[in-house]
Amino acid sequence: MKHPRLELIHEAARGVALDAPPLLFVHGAFTAAWCWQQHFLPWFAERGYDCWALSLEGHGESSGHDYLSGISIDDYVRNLSAVIRQIGHTPIVIGHSMGGFVLQQYLTLHTLPGAVLLASVPPHGLAGSSLRLLAQAPSQLLALNLYQNGMHRPDWTELRDMLFSATASEEVVALMARRAQQESQRAIMDMTLVNPLFIRPLPPLPALVLGAAGDHLISAADVVATADRLDCSAEILPHMGHMMMLDSHWEKVAERMLEWLEQHWPNVSGVTRGALGMIP
Repeated sequence: MKHPRLELIHEAARGVALDAPPLLFVHGAFTAAWCWQQHFLPWFAERGYDCWALSLEGHGESSGHDYLSGISIDDYVRNLSAVIRQIGHTPIVIGHSMGGFVLQQYLTLHTLPGAVLLASVPPHGLAGSSLRLLAQAPSQLLALNLYQNGMHRPDWTELRDMLFSATASEEVVALMARRAQQESQRAIMDMTLVNPLFIRPLPPLPALVLGAAGDHLISAADVVATADRLDCSAEILPHMGHMMMLDSHWEKVAERMLEWLEQHWPNVSGVTRGALGMIP
């Protein structure tokens, strides 16, 4: 089997590094590792964390764009496994949206020191979200489907309505409009047609599950379902939409994550440096 070339961005801890596992950030559908560069990678690196962000196969600067439509969730799980081996020290993985679903599938096979899921696709998949959008926001569902099929490029007002809060800056919405890409049709189907009989239990591990009160794609009930699977409490943060790492109140997400991290890994030691790399 040919292994894809995967973009892996590294922002090393600045100053005194914490005695804690590295942080590995996994993006959701339609984006890539760039979505973590705006705020989260430098913010956590400044606080002593060794930070990495992966672009899944067919996304960002990773290879696979020419066969994107056929890439599966299992392929994304293999991508995650490959970069964890590359990092060398088993990280705490932070998964957003589709990345949270990929993380859940990874955890059925492997263990991690901890996991953070932000607006994650729930264990039962996207069917409920699609039905909810059809009933409550059919124009948004239509725009998503047209974009996925290459027939429409959402403008910044549509993207704000779908993915951000009303207070998100025009600059960040424009960034999303400029850098968004199509998603694998196979992966979307994998997340939509989930057989409940195949939802496997996850091993116990420290976990934080956060949702956004203004999220039109992942409901509070979806966040609770994800938290139940990870045996932790769901937390819904106010004043933000689905793109929690880019929205106007992104620091509230980062601060809650930092509080959780410090509860589990409070000690300090060592110094590291930064880099930008690709997995061959």
